[in-house]
Amino acid sequence: MTGLLAFMERWKPGSTEGFEPATAEQIVALAKPHGGLHALPPVYREFLETMGASTGDLRLTFGTTSISALLADLAAPQRERPDSRHFLKFAIGEDDDNGRQPDEFFELTRPTPDGRDAAILSIREEDLVSRKSNAERLFPTFSDWLRSIVASRVVFETEPEKQTQYYSLGEQPGTPARAYEFFTRLGFSLTELGASADVVLLEQPERGAIALLSAPSTWIPRTGVQLRARDKTQQRLLEEIFSDHEKALSGG
Repeated sequence: MTGLLAFMERWKPGSTEGFEPATAEQIVALAKPHGGLHALPPVYREFLETMGASTGDLRLTFGTTSISALLADLAAPQRERPDSRHFLKFAIGEDDDNGRQPDEFFELTRPTPDGRDAAILSIREEDLVSRKSNAERLFPTFSDWLRSIVASRVVFETEPEKQTQYYSLGEQPGTPARAYEFFTRLGFSLTELGASADVVLLEQPERGAIALLSAPSTWIPRTGVQLRARDKTQQRLLEEIFSDHEKALSGG
């Protein structure tokens, strides 16, 4: 979380204002139905200790991750809920013009190999209980979810709106590795937000540029690249360089 805050402030000063941590009592109360504090993936506990009460102006989901809302949901009148040993809700979907948005859950029985994180899924709670529909796996883990959303909200979706370029590099399995090697040759390196095999965020300080690499998934079965530089001249130069190598990176 310290690295996340540093990254956000570097790219958008003031973007961490309004963050409010959850209290120790709130975190204990949220963890209790799931077996206690040890059941919380450590990366999520750090998230709660940093911005569990409020994420300020940073909207992470179509709904809320506020711990007060999660605790109120737990205290709601008795209803059938997903098995608390297997699932922990960390975001509540909202009702809007497009209908009810999905909730977000940890799959507590599918921790990452280092034990710090866990698999996540997106589905309305009642559908998870009734198994009426399949859950979506938009991101493999909470860290990938948070890394991707922060990069998008803080870097790629800021003004000027059309400066970020999006590329689709196809479905070949070796494409993410080729893209990673390509950007490292250009002087890009990992940011404080870290990386995984599925989501890699790279930065080139001298060019003032960011690249987000996304491996193929069941949601989007292609390698994706998002590329943005602060300076328009550097942006055009990077786009020209990338375009010259795009076919080779795709495996064509």
